[in-house]
Amino acid sequence: MKAVIFAGILLSCTLAWADQYSPEAVPLQPLEVIDTPTAGLLPRGGFRIEADIYAQGGVLISLDVGFARYFTFGISYGGANIIGSDDPDMNPEPAVNLKVRLVEESIALPAIAVGFNSQGYGRYLDDPQRYGEERYLVKSRGVYAVASKNWDVVGALSLHGGLSYSLENEVDNDPTIFIGLIKSFGDVVDIRMEYDFAYNDNEGECPLVENRGYLNASLVWHLNENFSLAIEARDIMTRDRTHCGSQEIEDLRKWNRGISIVYHDFL
Repeated sequence: MKAVIFAGILLSCTLAWADQYSPEAVPLQPLEVIDTPTAGLLPRGGFRIEADIYAQGGVLISLDVGFARYFTFGISYGGANIIGSDDPDMNPEPAVNLKVRLVEESIALPAIAVGFNSQGYGRYLDDPQRYGEERYLVKSRGVYAVASKNWDVVGALSLHGGLSYSLENEVDNDPTIFIGLIKSFGDVVDIRMEYDFAYNDNEGECPLVENRGYLNASLVWHLNENFSLAIEARDIMTRDRTHCGSQEIEDLRKWNRGISIVYHDFL
């Protein structure tokens, strides 16, 4: 797996350098709303580095590269308790993120992309006796298809929606549906909201979701042409406790806050 990741990065950078767009010619597109993907891609020769700081002292670092005009490749790695006094609890392995655009957006049609992302969100749960399976707190997206449509409504407005199937499916192997919205105010601020129906996470003896989806929101401030800062609120609809039969256990998916710092540029 690590050799494949390294080879993909090397090939992505080589081709991107050989056949890149100028920064002035290609507008940057959001690769995701918050956690759910869009049909957006990095331009050829573009790259993005993101540091996502989340609950339980977690830090996730990701790198995405515009491999070709219709293909973006990325890797990510992190863990919980990186910030704080407890021992770091690292993810079991780096994750990969691939996205290919199949249809370009037109007046009548949305952009359509397919992809794969093995990176889940939050702590990696490695105690199957307690949780029933080994998985990320929020399952990785897995294989997905997504459509995105943009309008000019007092600034840019985009809607996104798709279907995904996570490979973290030991207990619940259903596909799930996700939707998202991004509203921009000039080139300075975005308001973003997304909802994952979590049909793939509501079964088992002690489901973490209990028939509720994941509602997330963020405020993104574009500091300049290269840097942006996001203040994020995840799982807004959660409750403080989850019932499991006659027991009441702490719900790991509490409403939580985080920040994300993104740097993007061209090779």
